[in-house]
Amino acid sequence: MKENDDDKFVTLDPLMDRDFGQPLPTRTRSNERQPGSSSRSVLGLVAIVGVVIVGAVALGLNDDDSTPSADPAAPAVESKLVVVSDPANTALVRWVAGGLLRVQSIVPPGANGHTYEPVPADAVVAATADLYIDNGRGLNDSVTDFVRANYRSGTPEVVLSDVIPKAEVIATDSAEEIASHGHAHSFNAHFWTDPIYASRYVERIATALSSIDPANGATYAARAQEFVARMTTYDSAFRAAIASIPEENRKLVVYHDSWSYFGRRYGIPIVGAIQPVSFSEPSADEVRRMIDQIRSERVPAFFGSEVFPSDVLDAIAAETGSVYYSDLSDEELPGAPGTPEHSYEGMMLQNVRRITSALGGDTTILDSLLLPEVVS
Repeated sequence: MKENDDDKFVTLDPLMDRDFGQPLPTRTRSNERQPGSSSRSVLGLVAIVGVVIVGAVALGLNDDDSTPSADPAAPAVESKLVVVSDPANTALVRWVAGGLLRVQSIVPPGANGHTYEPVPADAVVAATADLYIDNGRGLNDSVTDFVRANYRSGTPEVVLSDVIPKAEVIATDSAEEIASHGHAHSFNAHFWTDPIYASRYVERIATALSSIDPANGATYAARAQEFVARMTTYDSAFRAAIASIPEENRKLVVYHDSWSYFGRRYGIPIVGAIQPVSFSEPSADEVRRMIDQIRSERVPAFFGSEVFPSDVLDAIAAETGSVYYSDLSDEELPGAPGTPEHSYEGMMLQNVRRITSALGGDTTILDSLLLPEVVS
């Protein structure tokens, strides 16, 4: 399943080539519907009818991982609500917001962000949003389409993945598929597993939050810079930890390929993924290919997904003798809400500890890393 990295880079939209120092462009929803969008219009109407009378209650809707209250000394904000497409990016938005804004993910805690299907209550959340932040690049088109069908006309929308240079986007199509039709049809959207890309996301988030709350713009910018500085430290430690893994073990076999950007950053390539795109139960042929891949690569461990446990992976471990770890996470935050561990940093630190330990590296390199302070 190895691929030439050069074959995986594709040319994308010229809009991706922009000066990130310029004012942040956003997308707003127009009242005019495009051809083919009638089903989405109906979806929005059906979802909103029946919930208008509970609009006041809707303003208080939130998941269990709620945004902490703002510092009483901070400038007042009139109940601005930022809606985010997925849990991983919600953690980044919450950090930048620092309790000054309400932040809510459409995908609830513990749900699979890749396959979640919105419910009518999500239409209420979308309809009351002051800003929508989407990961983009097809991470979950059902969520994106649903929110766009239900947010108010004029609601600003920011797509985080627009900050990733076009030459650095990895195609999920194979090199052979790209060669056959001249371009990639789909892309790996998990940019945030690379901490440096997460930093770019955070800078874009700070600009977006400032656009709806300019009075606190300096605070958002400062918090973004604090995150970027912390990621510089994390990046160095992660690189050293992964480099401590014996070279013959320095490769990843995963259930779902959320880790290509992480692997490229730290020199630990993804050599096998049983489900490169979907989260459906693997077929017998996919299972056999995974077993052959693990045996061929002689990896001591392979990694599942925290949102898709599968008995099949235990069977693969028994068949190959490779240890299966089910707790690698690209979106579910560890620890309890309100603790330092329950953060993007906590999630990534846990992941790197798991990978390094499972593949024979030195995890003590990571002991000096500090988690962010809890927003109170």
